[in-house]
Amino acid sequence: MEKQEFSMGSRRVEAGLSLDAKEDMAFVVIKDALKRYKRPTIVWSAGKDSTVVLDLVKRVCKELKMAIPPALFIDHGQHYDETMEMLKEISKKWGFKMLYARNEDVLSKVGKNNKIKISALNDLNQKEAKRIGYEKPEMDYDLETEVGNHLLKTVAMNLAIEKYRFDALFTGVRWDENEARSGEVFISPRTHPDHVRVQPILPFTERNIWQYMFKYKLPIHPLYKQGYRSIDGKLDSKKTSDLPAWEQDLEHTKERAGRSQDKEGVMEKLRMFGYM
Repeated sequence: MEKQEFSMGSRRVEAGLSLDAKEDMAFVVIKDALKRYKRPTIVWSAGKDSTVVLDLVKRVCKELKMAIPPALFIDHGQHYDETMEMLKEISKKWGFKMLYARNEDVLSKVGKNNKIKISALNDLNQKEAKRIGYEKPEMDYDLETEVGNHLLKTVAMNLAIEKYRFDALFTGVRWDENEARSGEVFISPRTHPDHVRVQPILPFTERNIWQYMFKYKLPIHPLYKQGYRSIDGKLDSKKTSDLPAWEQDLEHTKERAGRSQDKEGVMEKLRMFGYM
């Protein structure tokens, strides 16, 4: 029998569960949420994790004979063309509506050298910058900084939640991604604005995600085939190998090593203010 290693720390390791068992758990979580919440959305980035969640929700909706909820895409303005194409193609093929969350005020203020003057932002964004402790007169148009991540992603998402009155967000958060997410729960209430995060793939590992993708022949973002393991903005994502993502050493290397800055150290703070 293969020897299993178990962590007794804060990181959640579900080594003993099969992929089938994790799928069953995800189905229970999704069914429960769809029956309890009236205005759900699926936060979808065209990345592997959120695509698995999208497919799981689609399968449950088919079983329950209901329409797939709309998908919400957080558009920070730095996405790859391949990402935008996937959104159009898959939403049309699978038959669900795409909604886009953008912080138009911040994006409209990007100046020379990708700098944004805080004083040029509207009252909401200036207050949000101060709320996370940012006091400098300028910020970089950068997704991997605290202020950039907060304004371009979290604030944009919160504005969409308020606009569309969503009461539940299906997300692709996993326990094994980093320590800040290892204590998450399947149904997680949030405030400002009030809603819940529905997180059906918490027990999935990165390896499980790829197993699921190939098991159900899901569409794969082209950059994963080129060696990227984590995909976000053009300025912040880099390939980690010449091998396709699923052929890399997933168990002994960092999933987000290709990002320009490892958010591990600031993830807990970002999540305090609403980041996923």
